[in-house]
Amino acid sequence: MKQTFLRYCIYLCMCSYDAFSKEIFTVEHMKHYLTEENPYIYTAVGQQYIDAARIGSAQGGFDTKLSVAYDKKEYPISTGEFSDISLSKPTENGTEFIVGYRKAEGVQEYNNIKTGSEGELRLGVKVPVFSVLNDMNERKYTLDSARINATRSAFESQNNLRNLYTHIVTSYYQLLYYSEVLKLEKSLLHKATKRNRFIEKRVRTGDLSDIAILESKQQIINREQRVLRTKNSYTQALQTFLKYLNLSKKEFDLRYVLPPLKMLKKEKIIFHNVISQALKQRPDLKALESQQSKLDLDTAYNSVSAYPELNLFAYGVHDIHYGEGIKVGLQFDIPLERRSYKGKMIEIQKGMNQLEEEKNRLLLDLKTNLSNLMYALDIVNQNIELGDKETKIVESLEEAENKKYEVGSSDLFQINQREIRTLEVKKKQLEYHLNALVIQQEIKKEMGEYMTL
Repeated sequence: MKQTFLRYCIYLCMCSYDAFSKEIFTVEHMKHYLTEENPYIYTAVGQQYIDAARIGSAQGGFDTKLSVAYDKKEYPISTGEFSDISLSKPTENGTEFIVGYRKAEGVQEYNNIKTGSEGELRLGVKVPVFSVLNDMNERKYTLDSARINATRSAFESQNNLRNLYTHIVTSYYQLLYYSEVLKLEKSLLHKATKRNRFIEKRVRTGDLSDIAILESKQQIINREQRVLRTKNSYTQALQTFLKYLNLSKKEFDLRYVLPPLKMLKKEKIIFHNVISQALKQRPDLKALESQQSKLDLDTAYNSVSAYPELNLFAYGVHDIHYGEGIKVGLQFDIPLERRSYKGKMIEIQKGMNQLEEEKNRLLLDLKTNLSNLMYALDIVNQNIELGDKETKIVESLEEAENKKYEVGSSDLFQINQREIRTLEVKKKQLEYHLNALVIQQEIKKEMGEYMTL
């Protein structure tokens, strides 16, 4: 007997040590698992890395280019040989510089080039006049577009994190809710099993009939079923939450315990502060600003199309045998109808109008949502205060009913009704606390708060 008692004490000590060795899992703990190694996180932000990489691709338009050409022909009445090696370097304003060496022997009908036997050095420049004057050209447009898209993509990633983080935190609150409900259902079952022992004693003494045992066992079975249903809801909530953390249930159970739902902090939120912070922080609003920048860039690039395409060429050569020379050229090209320019201009203007209306819609939704959420939070907080009072009342009524039952002036049906009513009131109170936390998180989401990696 003493050994059995000693083993029991050791077991309790080990269980207590195991419980104290675990951490209470909080919202802060989630951030340890919500990293870019987490598939949910990476899929939310991965596009920004693709768009950032495209900047490097666009910068390739300004790479120095090495060009090599060789041509040899032997026709019945003419022969010729031509070789050329050159480096070309475009600049951001559109000007392109060329330096190289070439040698031509014989007849070169296609370009009328003739050099001495040692060839010639060549230095040239190509100037797209209106591109330089407007500080805009295709290469610069491609690079600036890539930069704007990367910026917008970064804001969109922040917006994805904002929505994802709120979803994960909400699932955490729901998990705590089901954990607390499961405790209530287990407590309800414990009351029935404890009372069953009391009933068995009274049946043995003849104070109660045998039917009381049957009623008691039926009540226990009913409450065991309630526990199983709630346990299923809790397990599903746990699995749903853990999938976002990319964490196994076994590892979670070894390391953490869940806190009571009611101990989580309730925050006081001021409506005007919420609106001002939302306007500063919302990443989707900042993404719209990036779209505006892209339309401004499109306008600048399209404005070049309003002018003719005018390119000036100037080449200086130094023939090692014959000396220096120069070549100046001009290329002029203009579409007469200019439909591309006019059509693009209308397209950009329509895009700006749509963007402005989209921004107005977002602002209207933002203010309306925040107003509704603030009102809902106020109502929930009032219900929590009323729920505390109601909980005390039903607990007192249940206690009184139990005393009546012990002296034989009540029955099992009345006891069951009182206990179920107490559980439902406490469950409703938990729902109010859950709603308060969820609404607070929704307000934070509307304010533009998001998880930083």
